[in-house]
Amino acid sequence: GGVLGPSKAYFGTVESQGRGSLHLHLLIWLNHEYTPAQLKENIQNQDFRENLLKYLEDVIKEDLDSFRCNIFNIV
Repeated sequence: GGVLGPSKAYFGTVESQGRGSLHLHLLIWLNHEYTPAQLKENIQNQDFRENLLKYLEDVIKEDLDSFRCNIFNIV
């Protein structure tokens, strides 16, 4: 299911940048009926935010320290 719930479908493409490093563009259709307002409400929950960050840190091999600081400043 993942941190955002079960996914219905996904589509992605990998591109090569000028120096040969790869990056991914991905669309994910979630298999639930959350409205944008409900997702905004969920992000207010500290447990949800922590689980989301754990998930992102697990699947993205990059430094998310600035993301962590920015997301906590939003709420």
